[in-house]
Amino acid sequence: MEKSQFELCIKVLKKLDDAGVLPHIVLAGSWSVYFYRYYFLTEKYISAIRTRDIDFVVPLPLKLKNKTDIAKLLESLNFDVQFEGTHGLIKLRNPELTVEFLVPEKGKGS
Repeated sequence: MEKSQFELCIKVLKKLDDAGVLPHIVLAGSWSVYFYRYYFLTEKYISAIRTRDIDFVVPLPLKLKNKTDIAKLLESLNFDVQFEGTHGLIKLRNPELTVEFLVPEKGKGS
């Protein structure tokens, strides 16, 4: 993992925490494995694979007290908003990382 990518990940987490968002979402995907190694100190497993995207699961109902413009929050870290597909998928992209928020789908029989 490149040092600059890791440093950017930490900055994203810090901004989300400072805005009061981080306690209400769950870090998922390959980046979560990196941080789990600090939680499970007795285990010897360390994943060498990390993707270029940071995935956050947004539980519903979201219990944030204040509205937060995530795009504006990460703007100073050179993240741009990109819309993809017809499902309303929004990604925040930086040359080093992409931030994605995964929301459980409602309806359609689920």
